[in-house]
Amino acid sequence: MKPTEQFDERDTVFAREDLVSGTPEYEAFYASHPGLQGIDDHIRSLPGFGNNVPKSDLFYMEANRWLLWHLGRPDFIYGEPEEKKITLSSERATLKIKHFAKWLGADLVGISEVKQDYVYSHRGRSHYKEEPWGSPIELDHKLAVSMGFREDIDMVKTGPHHGEMLESMSIYQKSAVTAVLLAKYIRMLGYPARAHHFRNYQIQSVPMAVEAGLGELGRCGFLLTKEYGNCLRLSTVTTDLPLDIDGSVDIGVQDFCTRCKICAETCPSRAIPFGDKIEVRGQIKWKLATLKCIAYWNKVGTDCGICIGSCPWSQRDVWYHRLASDMATKSELARIILLWLHPIMYGKYKAKPNPDWLG
Repeated sequence: MKPTEQFDERDTVFAREDLVSGTPEYEAFYASHPGLQGIDDHIRSLPGFGNNVPKSDLFYMEANRWLLWHLGRPDFIYGEPEEKKITLSSERATLKIKHFAKWLGADLVGISEVKQDYVYSHRGRSHYKEEPWGSPIELDHKLAVSMGFREDIDMVKTGPHHGEMLESMSIYQKSAVTAVLLAKYIRMLGYPARAHHFRNYQIQSVPMAVEAGLGELGRCGFLLTKEYGNCLRLSTVTTDLPLDIDGSVDIGVQDFCTRCKICAETCPSRAIPFGDKIEVRGQIKWKLATLKCIAYWNKVGTDCGICIGSCPWSQRDVWYHRLASDMATKSELARIILLWLHPIMYGKYKAKPNPDWLG
């Protein structure tokens, strides 16, 4: 197996969707990727994110996006640390960082070393002049604080209707506020720190969360956690503050997802693979067909969420689900029984109606 290769953010489907015909960025990208221009132009021609959503509801999302845009500004994301350092043992600093993050709103927090494999090589989604498109990324922080923020599964299960989209955007906003405040706190202690969230990433949050022990990578391409399945969003803070590292975990996700294909079966765009893992930039994993996914989003006007709402790990937080997920992390037999029981307990995925305050 080859060493893991860094990923260029300009190659992500979201960065490509941002490109505007006639701009230098558009011309430069498709000069080096001519085979992608036709499909990308087609995706940009679709109705787009937020179509068919009543204006009064769309503004819920736009208010969150407005705040996220400001929280992504470089002067919010990073800055110079205070000259005088506050001396803390790594054990004490870890305790304070994890509790502060949870107090601000994080449900899960883990710490790992920064793997340069998971740092983007070049900027692709920057909307800020301080970080222009195509500029090389240099992130030399040693440690990463990965944070997970739980979504309301009942709102997610309205997907692909827009209740799911509003929940997603709301949790992204919460994750961004927490990352920005945590990074600021660390800089006030006298150590460098940078926030990475929905509006301004330099690092891939999912594999870093796997390294930090929050969960494992599932078939659907999302992080799957013992506590919340894939029903959560992530943000990250990188820093040089000395902290104690958490190890990665084995909670049975690889075995479970090999047996379970529910997300692939329910995915309306057929973007989630039914087959085995393949090698992708030096890693063995299930490869999501991202173009199918983003095209469907732009047709229905939301980020869908069906792969989250249908996942057996992501159901309502009731005692029997907690018991089942706990047993599934420990026993192959329990995972087999859980897969057998899931369709009996929950049936096939069916979108819930939006709550009555929407529409």
